[in-house]
Amino acid sequence: MADFKNTSALVWLLSGILSLAGCTSSQDPNYAWLASLAQGGTPAPAPTGTTDFNVSVQDTSAPVDFAFDTTRTLNVNVQVIDPVAPVNGSLVQLTIPSATPGAANYRSVFTAYTNTSGQVTGSFTVDGDTKTVHMQVQAYGKFYDVDINIAQVSVIDRRISISFTAVETLLIDTDGDGVPDVNDAYPTDPTRAFIVRIPAENYYSIAFEDLFPKEGDSDFNDYVVRAHFEEDLNAHGGVARVRGYFTHVAKGASYSHTLHFGLPTAANVGSYTLTQLGYDGTTVEQTLTGTGPTLTNLQLLGNSSTTIPSWNSRKTDTFQIGKTANLEVILTSPISTTDLGAPPFDTYLHVINTNKEIHAAGKYFDANGADLYRDGTGFPWFLLVPGNFKWPYETVNIRISYPQFQPWYQSLGTADLDWYRTPNTSEVYPVPQ
Repeated sequence: MADFKNTSALVWLLSGILSLAGCTSSQDPNYAWLASLAQGGTPAPAPTGTTDFNVSVQDTSAPVDFAFDTTRTLNVNVQVIDPVAPVNGSLVQLTIPSATPGAANYRSVFTAYTNTSGQVTGSFTVDGDTKTVHMQVQAYGKFYDVDINIAQVSVIDRRISISFTAVETLLIDTDGDGVPDVNDAYPTDPTRAFIVRIPAENYYSIAFEDLFPKEGDSDFNDYVVRAHFEEDLNAHGGVARVRGYFTHVAKGASYSHTLHFGLPTAANVGSYTLTQLGYDGTTVEQTLTGTGPTLTNLQLLGNSSTTIPSWNSRKTDTFQIGKTANLEVILTSPISTTDLGAPPFDTYLHVINTNKEIHAAGKYFDANGADLYRDGTGFPWFLLVPGNFKWPYETVNIRISYPQFQPWYQSLGTADLDWYRTPNTSEVYPVPQ
């Protein structure tokens, strides 16, 4: 290894990389298995052999206040120990199956290396009707694999004891962050190592009613934006950067609006870059930069009368895509995914005509604890829906457009979790992908 002018990391025999020979020989089955786990890859069969893992399961569930959530955020606490000490540098990864035909079989929702206490902590977000995640822990070249039913789980809490130890092996780690280059999405940047996309594939549709504080007609097409997010994580799962991508797709209202964004729990914002694009999604109309230390009310998209060429909500409308905003936020120090919170963070609408803001339910409360963004019947003005939400036609109540919607919220989110996947097709706008 003396010929390399790179920093080398002492890492355990894990991550499917069992030796330096594995780094140079694509014939090594362990290396082939590891290479298959590259971002977006399709896992090949793992090497076989005795696992020698003993697992203490302390998963817990806790009641969650229903706030018209269509996603779920779960906490993770995993510790890996061997007969001598905690295992520093064991990779813990959680994946879900891909729902996209022809796509890679699995998508990562959580990735981190254990710290000197053998521990990883954090959180991940999945669609509300996701029932299973797959967890893999890699230590000393062996693999503990298990499917976890998360239907009733809010915290994945596991202590994994292994009955063996192994010698250390030098692997190339250019940036010295403890993550070998072969596993590092940013091999020359020690502040970040992994990319997590949220949602894992496709995007969220964020739909607003704009008559706040008055009750609306519940067609949830007054303003609709598609969004997805990326988080750059360091070796131990701390968030170093956040990116958001937003495209305006409907304006079924006479009012005008602006779209805004905040990271209210992050007091360590170093800088941000906002790029606003034209209708073609590529032409740069404006680039804005700014600094922290906080980010609470950044305007992403301008007056909605100028950011979309069609209502995209009436039966006579031909769908036309609106303008796009891309945002990157660089944090001065990593923040845990649990402390940062889940996307879409605080993405909200400002209604120009009424000078009112519309936020998601469950975020802001008055002095008596009442949710500021639910009407007198407990109904919100904001919905986040996974995937290609076909919003109701103009003036059609969402309860009619989606027959399972009312049973879902009346059950406080315990039944009909997939309500948004089965619309009454004659009552929704035929939104293309």
